[in-house]
This record gives sequence, structure tokens and C-alpha cells, in this order.
Amino acid sequence: MMDLSDAADLTSGPATRDPAGAFATLRAHDPVWWSDRHRAWILTGHGDVVDALTSPLLSAERISHMSNRIGEGRRDASVATREHLRTWMLFNDGEVHRRLRAPVGRAFTPRRVERLRARCTDLVDELLGPAENGDVVDLHASLFSPLPALMIGELLGVDRVDARQLQAWSDQLGLFVLGAARDDQADKAAAATAELVGYFESLVDRRRHEPGEDLISALVDAERRGELAPDEVVGSATLLLFAGHETTTNALGNSLVALLRTPAELARLRDGAVAPLDAIEELLRFEPPAKLQVRYVVTAHERGGHRLEPGQAVFAAITAANRDPAVFEDPDRLDLDRRPVAHVAFGHGAHFCVGAALARLEMNVALLHLARRYPSLAPAWDEEGPRYQPAVVMKTVEQIPVTLGSPVEP
Repeated sequence: MMDLSDAADLTSGPATRDPAGAFATLRAHDPVWWSDRHRAWILTGHGDVVDALTSPLLSAERISHMSNRIGEGRRDASVATREHLRTWMLFNDGEVHRRLRAPVGRAFTPRRVERLRARCTDLVDELLGPAENGDVVDLHASLFSPLPALMIGELLGVDRVDARQLQAWSDQLGLFVLGAARDDQADKAAAATAELVGYFESLVDRRRHEPGEDLISALVDAERRGELAPDEVVGSATLLLFAGHETTTNALGNSLVALLRTPAELARLRDGAVAPLDAIEELLRFEPPAKLQVRYVVTAHERGGHRLEPGQAVFAAITAANRDPAVFEDPDRLDLDRRPVAHVAFGHGAHFCVGAALARLEMNVALLHLARRYPSLAPAWDEEGPRYQPAVVMKTVEQIPVTLGSPVEP
């Protein structure tokens, strides 16, 4: 079991490489753990996590707490960023959340997503095209990072030539949203926010006069019906861009690393011995894209023998819930035949990820393509394994070096 001091710091080397091990260590000591390092309660039981994601005693509103983590001299720099983030459904509760989510949910239909399957396959082929037999390829940089950005860009109606720049701005904003909101991120996030807002304001205005079949046009239609304010249309667009590539990039990378570390399961996926949709659900359980979701206490209450006070942060550890031995038999074993898989990789309740269908489609297409087209696919990382960003919320692999081997023509 991991050393407790390493486990209690979610950005430590051991905890970054193995968050499931870190959470298991904390669970063994106390499933409701107070972290002095992060100034937050860490919940590691499946039941507590599910409850935290639905309880009215806790709130998803984080914006008012962000300025507490920024030096006084940089708080002004983050004002515009924080005000923009208030338009994201992600950071709202109750009626405001339902109002912001409804038009996005109507636009983000399974049928609209499914129409992108052939396009996703073409993009995977295109992005892997330059690789040759024997090359060491970083699949994070060449496939898993650009693919989700291009896919969500097409849904939004973004010009492809703009997709990479939008992704860069979104990534810069993400360091602020998902990190510690440190001083050195406030200025960069402010600049990125201004660029993103300006870009989408222009695109939204264009769709007001020239509507199409994309998500931006659907959001503009909601604005016409009085469901969204103009700044909320832009906020919904930037949120979809951000969430549409960040989560899926992590899901793809974490899943492939798990498969490469379990070659027997990779072979079963390649050979059709397991149902692809079941395999995707097990991969999401085993290595979810986010380690945790953040909530804040709004009403004092008891949990696991501890008193949680208003204003305290709560980390609902998704990875821990998905590996809870009280719910899953042999939880640290990747089993692509596992059913049912009651994971919370995409959250739970009202805040369940609105783009889950798109993420699942991209995982299905990309991972199956890699497994079947490149039967000799093998890791090319060193003894330390893949390197991960030392982040609290997300599990993001920085590089996935592999050798693809000779492709098998479909």
C-alpha cells in the first residue's frame, strides 16, 4: 500500500502515477479523509461519492472560491475569467443549471453524435497516416489530443483551421479551471478567455444571420426563444469546446495505457472476444478521465463520523468510487467482460456529462481501430512508464510512446 504521506498529496509522484492506489490508502485509514494539503475532504467510498454528486448539502458552484487561491495582486486579472465561468452549467446548481443545460441537451442528441461515426473513423486514419512501420509514435500528441478537438469543433461548426488554436486557448483556461488557480495562471487564463469569447461572439453573431445544423446554431435558437442570454450562448460554446476535448483526450489516453499494460485484454478486444461497448464501460470504470469532482459544503452536516462545515471543499473521488471493493469484485483488475459496470466516470445525477455519448463514440472508434489495424501495437516508454501531469482533478498522460508495427488493411 502507498505511503500515507504520498497518498495524502494528490500531486505527489506516486499519487500522480497511481491515483487509485492513493485513494485506496486513504480509504483504508478513513473513507472520509480531511486533507491538510488540499484543504478539502476526500470521499473514497462509492456510496459517499454518488451521494456527494447529488446532495443538496453540497454545491458545484466553485467560482466564488477561486479568488481565495489567488494572490491579491492578481485577483483583478482573473475577474473577467471568473465572470465568464459563471455562465458554464458546470458551475451552477438548481434552476440555473437546468436552464443552461436544457438547450445543450436537446442539441447534443445521440442521433447527431452518431452521424459523426464515419467522420471520426476518417479522422483517425488521417491523423495516423504519417506513421510508418517501426516508428515510435506519441499517440497523445498525434491522435488523442487532436481527435476530440476536431470532433467537437465540427459539432460546434468551427472552421477546422481554427481548431488547434481554440484547443490551445482552451488548454490554457483549463490550467486555471482545473488547477490551483495560481497567480502565474491568472494572466494567461485571462488572455485565453478574451480570445475564446471574442472568437465565439463572432461565430454566434454569424449564426444569428446564417444558421446551420451545428450546435452553435442550436444555442442561438435557444437564445431566440429567450432560454439563454447572449453571454450564456458564448459560455455554453466555450464549455462544450473545453469539456469536449479535455475529458475525451484523457479517456482515450488512460484507456490505451491500461490496455497496453494488460496485453491479454488488448488481444481480446482486437480479436472480437469481448463486446466493444462493454469494453468501453469497463475502461471508463478502471481509468476514468477525471480523478475527482469538486463540491463545496453549503449546509453543515455529518458524513462518516465527521462534521463538514459550510465553505469547505469536498473531493468526490471518482477513481476511488470506481475501484471500491464493496461494489466491484477484484476492482483493480481490468476485465473487459465485466457487467454490469456501475461506474461514475462521467459523474452522476444532474451534472452527468452531457457529452458522454460523443466521448464513448470516439473511444469506440479510436481504440478499436488501433487494436485491429495495428495488431503489433506495443508500448515504447521507459521503465518509469508514461508520465502524467501532477494535477488534482484530471488524470492526464503527457506522452504515450508506442510502436505501431505493420498495419492490417481493413
